[in-house]
Amino acid sequence: MDLRHSRPFRICLLLVAMLAAIAGIGPYFFEADWARDLLTTQLKRDTGRTLAIRGQTRVVLLPRPAVLLTDVTLSEPDHPDIFAKTDSVKVTLGMWPLLSGRFAIEAIDFEKPQMLVEHRSDGSYNFEDLLQKHQPGNKLQFDLNRLRFHEARFDYRDAFLGESARLGPLDFTMDNLADPKNGSLDVDGKVMIGPEKSPLWQGRIKAGAAMRYHQNQRNLLVNDLLVTLTQDGDSRPGVNVHGVEVQIAGNLVYGWQPLRLTGGELKLTGKGTRADQQWQGELNVPEIKLTENQLGLYQLKLGLTMQSQGVRFNTGIAIPSLTATQQGTMHADDAILNVYLKSPKQTLSLDFKSPLELHGGTVARLPGYKLTGQYSNTALPRGAIPLTLSGDAMLDLRNESLQVGSHGNFDQAPLTSHFDLDDFVKPRYRFQFDLAKLDLSPYLPVVAEGAKAVNIDAPLDLGLLDTLNAEGELRIGELVLQKLHIDKLSMKLVAADKKLTLNPLSATLYEGQLDGKLELDASGKKPAWRITQKLSDMNVNTLLADVLDTSRFEGRGHLDLDIAATGDKLSDLKRTAGGDVRVLLNKGAIRGIDIEALLRAASQQLKAMQGDGAAPSFNLDARTRFSELKATMQLKHGVATNNDLAVTAGVLQLKGGGVLDLANGSIDYKLAANANPKVPELQGLLGLVLPIQLGGTLATPEYKIDYASLKDQIIARQKAEQTKASTPAKAAPRAPAKTGKAPAAKAATRPAAKHKKS
Repeated sequence: MDLRHSRPFRICLLLVAMLAAIAGIGPYFFEADWARDLLTTQLKRDTGRTLAIRGQTRVVLLPRPAVLLTDVTLSEPDHPDIFAKTDSVKVTLGMWPLLSGRFAIEAIDFEKPQMLVEHRSDGSYNFEDLLQKHQPGNKLQFDLNRLRFHEARFDYRDAFLGESARLGPLDFTMDNLADPKNGSLDVDGKVMIGPEKSPLWQGRIKAGAAMRYHQNQRNLLVNDLLVTLTQDGDSRPGVNVHGVEVQIAGNLVYGWQPLRLTGGELKLTGKGTRADQQWQGELNVPEIKLTENQLGLYQLKLGLTMQSQGVRFNTGIAIPSLTATQQGTMHADDAILNVYLKSPKQTLSLDFKSPLELHGGTVARLPGYKLTGQYSNTALPRGAIPLTLSGDAMLDLRNESLQVGSHGNFDQAPLTSHFDLDDFVKPRYRFQFDLAKLDLSPYLPVVAEGAKAVNIDAPLDLGLLDTLNAEGELRIGELVLQKLHIDKLSMKLVAADKKLTLNPLSATLYEGQLDGKLELDASGKKPAWRITQKLSDMNVNTLLADVLDTSRFEGRGHLDLDIAATGDKLSDLKRTAGGDVRVLLNKGAIRGIDIEALLRAASQQLKAMQGDGAAPSFNLDARTRFSELKATMQLKHGVATNNDLAVTAGVLQLKGGGVLDLANGSIDYKLAANANPKVPELQGLLGLVLPIQLGGTLATPEYKIDYASLKDQIIARQKAEQTKASTPAKAAPRAPAKTGKAPAAKAATRPAAKHKKS
């Protein structure tokens, strides 16, 4: 008999189908309060958590036994705080355990859940009790095969690392966990770091992996993990990052019940842009271990590169072993850090070796680091300056700050320093440097004798001022620049808004004291300079010999200057310089010319006055000694004008005035020498002036004595005396006065005649 054509059989089959439909669909229309009460009571007894179901409760038998709950909240263990809540949840139960009176949860599906996930300082998670292996007598157990969240939101707090994040909306699925071959992980959603109204960073996350669960070892293997983070939206103002892409690949091993990372390896690569800085990085963690109270990362290597406007920054970190404790501190006994910074003008290379401490995942300390490195600059082309330092350093990523305290040697000279940096996008620098000696002579260009050491038409590089925001103090015990020596150099520096101020700027300069300030304003079309300085009791001869390679003056000098100039070339500064300069020299000499000897010669040798005269040959041994030299100069457009030179000497007085053209390096100056009437052999020159003309270049001026003018003065005086002698007296009362003057005039001419004869 064919049952397919049997009417009773078909009626029975229809009845079974209807009963199955009623059993599977009916619960959607009827509440199962008993199931809600049972779950609430059982979960409270086994986990200490409070399950509150404010919506409906349904029981489904087909195709698999399940409980449907709506508007559900779950508390923390033995605490009223909410651990999770969801619009609806479907809990799928195992058939055979159910027949034996036990509830084995095999799958959980959430709709729009919200959950707070915490990674505690001891390495555990706040949901681990839900994964614990059931105890004998417990009717509720978890044998999860699938865990799915749809449009979920997770708030993540990591007390172990001190970080927090927010994921959502997010679709998260772990499926086939009980299948040792076909388990999988799929994640797709959004991630947000920081508060929702003003996120620090936000983007999308996609993840996938093959999952293998070994029941016997209770290990979950996450193989071929690939996580991709892509920025989506703007970062918080001040962070200024965009185009960030991060990829994480590797394998992880989790111990199940309790949940622990017991091994694995990861590789992280990323790139992005911050302001105008292009960043790329790679982190390799070949070996990861996490036990109940310690996290270990082994053979860790980090490489980071930054490129910005011709500046390239590379750093590499190698850490054999980095361990973390329950207190959230990560420690490495031996970390090696290499830093390389290169710009068009300079290069800095540093090698650190130090213990390493990481606090809260954002603060790094290098206690007792050892540092070797070198610094080079295009202005110092003959080699790199070595440095060897030790000290402490701290990097705070959250607050974007760096603090470095050092002591050691810079170019073989003792150095102590402290350096602070705030804000990595718009850096603010604070520093204190105290260096015993800095001799830059071995690193400066080799200059042939007599050649120009500096190209005055080469533009000065002031680009650093565009973004420089710095404040600090610099002290150098001895600074040497070839022949120039400066002792006890001290300055306070302030730089901001394309402006630089060195105030006060002081030094011991050639036995004298320098005090004043220097200001530079590069915010306009042309850089504006101003220097205000006072030099007191300075050895002028040594200074001029070392700086200008000339030895024209001797003495102790006092100099007041207030000069302003504009331009980005030394030639521009010479051409535009303007201001006031006051000079006072005591107990010195003008080298190369002996005006006293010239006066004596003029008085004794009338034959030297027969022509126009010639320039005397330069003789460094010749000196015009003086007790005091005073002069005031006014600078305008690079030309210094002086009209009040006054030199006081034992046998003469010297006055003068003229022009010094700094831009062209030339001099046009006139001196007038008067004899001291108290010197007997110069009585013949009493009332006469010896004109001296200075011309040529400032470095090697030429002297010309105007003997013709002296001769004309003598002749004119003689004629006047003869006229007075031949003129008869007109009034008796006036005769005694004339008689009194005549002998004096004759007495003035007789010595000259005697010198002529000799």
